[in-house]
Order: sequence, then C-alpha cells, then structure tokens
Amino acid sequence: MQSSLSVGDEVMLSSGIFATVREIEDDHVKVEIAEGVVIKVARAAVGSRIEQHVDEAEAENETPGAVADGPEEN
Repeated sequence: MQSSLSVGDEVMLSSGIFATVREIEDDHVKVEIAEGVVIKVARAAVGSRIEQHVDEAEAENETPGAVADGPEEN
C-alpha cells in the first residue's frame, strides 16, 4: 500500500493522525495534517489509505446550502 501512494490521497498515520499526502519522496512523504501544516514522515508511518465514498442515497437527500439541525425560522 505504501508503494502505491499518490499525491492527494487521504491517509491515516500509524499514530492515528489523519492527513493528506502532499509530496512523495523515496523513504518519506510530506503530509498535510491541517490547513497549511505539512509534516515530513517516514513512508512506513502511513498505516492506511482512507477510501472516500459518498452514499448515493445520502447525497440525493442533501440540499446544497441547507443547515442541518438548525432552528427553523417562522
């Protein structure tokens, strides 16, 4: 899995930190853990790739711009 990483992949480090791959080098990767915060970690520290998928039923029921669980206006 670590050899198939790509820039932009969402990953979880072995420490439990979630990050986005920003740069890949031979034995390490640079990952973004917060907006503008990029750290360099050993490639072996990448524990898993997070699969991004949206449940189609949930996506169809969402209204763009809607506020979930907000107070109703009368």
